[in-house]
Amino acid sequence: MDASHNMPLRSCLHALKPIGVGTPDVESLVSYFCRLAVSHSTKTTELGRFVAQKMGQELAPEFDWHARQLSGLRDSALSWSSALSALTGVPGLDGLTFVPWREVIAQNGRSLVTAGQFCPQCLAEDLKREQTPYLRLAWESAEVTVCHRHGTPLRQHCPQCGKSNVRHAAAVVVPGWCTKCGEFLGGEGQQADHSVDISARWKAKQVAELLAAQHRLPRPPVRADLMLAIERVVAEMDGGQASAFARRHGLGKSTVHHWLKGPGTPKLDASLSIAVQSGLSLTKLLTGDLEGWTPPQSAVQLALPLEAPSRPERAPARQLEWAEVETRLEAMLQLPTPIPVLEAARRLGLEARQLYLRANRVTRELGARWMAYGRKRRDLRLEVVRPHLEAVARDVLAEGRTPNRREVAKHLPATLLATVPSLDAVLKDIQAQILAEGGAGAQRPGCPVPLPEPASTSG
Repeated sequence: MDASHNMPLRSCLHALKPIGVGTPDVESLVSYFCRLAVSHSTKTTELGRFVAQKMGQELAPEFDWHARQLSGLRDSALSWSSALSALTGVPGLDGLTFVPWREVIAQNGRSLVTAGQFCPQCLAEDLKREQTPYLRLAWESAEVTVCHRHGTPLRQHCPQCGKSNVRHAAAVVVPGWCTKCGEFLGGEGQQADHSVDISARWKAKQVAELLAAQHRLPRPPVRADLMLAIERVVAEMDGGQASAFARRHGLGKSTVHHWLKGPGTPKLDASLSIAVQSGLSLTKLLTGDLEGWTPPQSAVQLALPLEAPSRPERAPARQLEWAEVETRLEAMLQLPTPIPVLEAARRLGLEARQLYLRANRVTRELGARWMAYGRKRRDLRLEVVRPHLEAVARDVLAEGRTPNRREVAKHLPATLLATVPSLDAVLKDIQAQILAEGGAGAQRPGCPVPLPEPASTSG
């Protein structure tokens, strides 16, 4: 390992610090993405294409970044958060999404609002405190309709121009300002709306507490723990009768059966219903923490004490020790032959995006070492092939033709040319060099080294 291994890596994008991490007002990835675009003085669409290009993807011309559910819990949120972590050097950006809960909240259904909503008072307080206005992750949830701090309904319309979908759905976005008229979306003086349903306030508080808790969890919540918690609720509040449990929560028996006997996972609204009726917090229910819990006294119990249905033992959820993972990654950095991040992830039984999110520094060093190794190999291949390209180019120029890919392919094997990176650019450089030397019509010199054998295709 050379001395450059100890040098800090520079990130491709600004190492922008997220706002509100560890609090109920944690910033959303949508807001972070918009602020990152502003910090680079570029459009959100251009930033999206840059990120995709760096991650080896190509976006369609009609790509609409704000329709990707960046702050949700689907694969798009996981992919974009890991990509931004890799490019900014800021680990844990999945904490600006609902991804940490993807194992215990169903990904199907409407989990996020379609039009951006916001609390004018929160934005106004940001500005009053001389802080950067930003969009909260809690506002993304379809189950949150009021501000958990102010008790006022969240808005979707600009207070100035009255238009909707004005929060972030545009190419140029400054969080907190209308994308249609440019006026500030914040406002002061609005009192708590006491006509707001108390259940809406409770839901907003539960989601806010959930988001504050996700940054201090010892490990991501797993479905097995949630199912054990629901089984206990069914056993103690409904006498083990899943049908009675389903009726009480307005669910179908098949839905509950799909949870308990199949691979199903409750949607967020169903988990909120279970939590409120059982007297649990949403966080405790989703993490399976029922220590010290007793059913509410008002719950109707069946006369006969029925046993809970038995079920086969599940394998314990895998618990990752990230300190050990980083130690193994450090060891991979010392290997004589560098390996790509994808190979490192395969050896660890993980996904590459998990490594970028949880072991960002070492993962980026692995990636940088592999890229440097690839550049060195390409340079060595070009060093061997270039003399032959020059010899062919002199012949082609002497005949009055341009030494392009088609002309060169008449003299050299296609398998050999395939090993040359940016062949067209190399040929243009060789042509310019020959013309500068005045050697277009010069006699072709002998090749200084034997022509390499074509590369084997057997691997």
